[in-house]
Amino acid sequence: MLTELQSQSANEQRTTVLTTAPLQRLAVGFWASNTLAAAVELDLFTKLSGRGADARELSRLLEIPARPAEMLLSAGAALGLLEKRDGFYYNSPTAEEFLVRGRPYYFGNYIAMVHRHLYQPWGRLAEAIKANKQQIWAGDTFEQLAADPEAQRNFTEAMHSMSMFRAKAVFEAFDLSPYSHLLDVGGASGAFCIEACRKYPRLRASIFDRPSALATAREKIAGAELSDRIKTCAGDFFKEELPKGADVVLLSHILHDWSPERNRVILGKCFAALPPGGLMLVCEVMMNDEKTGPELAALLSLNMLVATEGGCNYTWSEYAAWLEAAGFREIQRVPVPSTGGLGILAGRKY
Repeated sequence: MLTELQSQSANEQRTTVLTTAPLQRLAVGFWASNTLAAAVELDLFTKLSGRGADARELSRLLEIPARPAEMLLSAGAALGLLEKRDGFYYNSPTAEEFLVRGRPYYFGNYIAMVHRHLYQPWGRLAEAIKANKQQIWAGDTFEQLAADPEAQRNFTEAMHSMSMFRAKAVFEAFDLSPYSHLLDVGGASGAFCIEACRKYPRLRASIFDRPSALATAREKIAGAELSDRIKTCAGDFFKEELPKGADVVLLSHILHDWSPERNRVILGKCFAALPPGGLMLVCEVMMNDEKTGPELAALLSLNMLVATEGGCNYTWSEYAAWLEAAGFREIQRVPVPSTGGLGILAGRKY
């Protein structure tokens, strides 16, 4: 018995030994994200779709030297993006589904945008924290985007890339079959309207956003063959009232961009736009009420510090309190686990 207790004590001590390994993983985390971004930029996953390659073949496919080709394949396998079988590397199921150009839920445009527009500003995070000031634009982020057509298009394409799978998951988690018309406020590319209309054949939808974002939306809607059911409406939700006629209003990835004061304004306008019995949906990567995570939610909050004037990632309870203050009742929490932390808050107008 004494020997068993000593052995148990030794095992417990071993499991609690502190090492620097977790800190090293954090310190070099950008190695992994840059590997992913480089692979997307080089079209690695599209080239490997439906086939395998060794270093020599990849060197030919990507027109790169053999030495870095072998390194890239090894890193891709170590990160779970590639699988090695019989001497050849193949896309993992995740890479084949989300990182091959032309796939319905292609995620590469989002990865490229994060690398291109956020990597260097995040290097100034300490300055952002000390000054409480964003590091990308001088002024309102969305006004700056609206003034730069190329930047606006890249941003909208990236948001579309990020949103399509999330939208599909949201409308699988929340039933819209009792409703007839969805208004997506700040709907950008129309990803959520497209997925909602695919899921619910009798649903109509409208996108309300700035004119600079709607050109891309109309292209995506036409490509989905839904121009007869999804309409666009240009406007600024801070300067204008929202169009009426919808019985569901959606705010997806909008409220984290703004301060609590401005969020109350937005939700007040949503309440005014809905008829009695109407449904309000807020979709965000939700911070837990203890403000200890999840990891993506907490880091996204720092990203709002880096990239916006007043944005923050808020908790379930904070969003719920604003919904109630706007007049919504029967607030319901609906986690969407498959999306890595996205959640839905639903409220009803009576």
